[in-house]
Amino acid sequence: MNILPETFVEIEQIYQSIMSENIKSISINCAQGKEGTTELVLALARRYKAAGNKVLIVDLNTFKPAITNEYVEKKQPWSLDDATLQNACVTPLSAMIDILPAPQSEQDQNISFRDEKKLKSAIEIWLKRYNFIIFDTCAITRANFSNIPGEVIARVCDACLLVVAPGISLESRVLKTMAIFNNNQINLLGTVINDVHCPPLDMQLRNSVRRRLKRFPRVERWLLKRISNIELLKGNIGR
Repeated sequence: MNILPETFVEIEQIYQSIMSENIKSISINCAQGKEGTTELVLALARRYKAAGNKVLIVDLNTFKPAITNEYVEKKQPWSLDDATLQNACVTPLSAMIDILPAPQSEQDQNISFRDEKKLKSAIEIWLKRYNFIIFDTCAITRANFSNIPGEVIARVCDACLLVVAPGISLESRVLKTMAIFNNNQINLLGTVINDVHCPPLDMQLRNSVRRRLKRFPRVERWLLKRISNIELLKGNIGR
């Protein structure tokens, strides 16, 4: 799992956007999977911690519970109806950040996590102990009987963020996800573009210059400076 530093300016921009809307619970969603939602969840949790907030990460990605698999040694079943069992399953990630791992239950039991009233009630209880709650969810278009639909989680939260990764996310899946959001009247705070697999042209050019012109340092420095001065290559125009 890649570690996304909470000090990145992009994380700060997302954090400030959430703060400006006074959001206390948020779901991080993606269209098809592997777009980087888990990395964003962890980075936001650390950013909130840095501001003195106590954070709860709820892993409801039962298809691929990356956070649970990485940080929780002993996995146990839990439900939305049993607060005692929930508390027993909470695992500290670090000071001020706790994880409620993906529920380890039979497929038919995951249906209870689709009950919006129970989810909203659970969030209200958790907010008595935590300042901020972040949900890691299944991909929106990965509909499966055993999965907890991401749009259900997004609907009960104050807002959601959609992570899109150029080079991974299919346009058809993203459009389908947006249609699902519209049909469910979900409060989409914004879309996060994860371009780690499709870096801006200026970065690609700089890497190419460094590889090819190692023996010509003056030419290398001159080209790198010229590339840095061309705004069009940075991909910021129109964003």
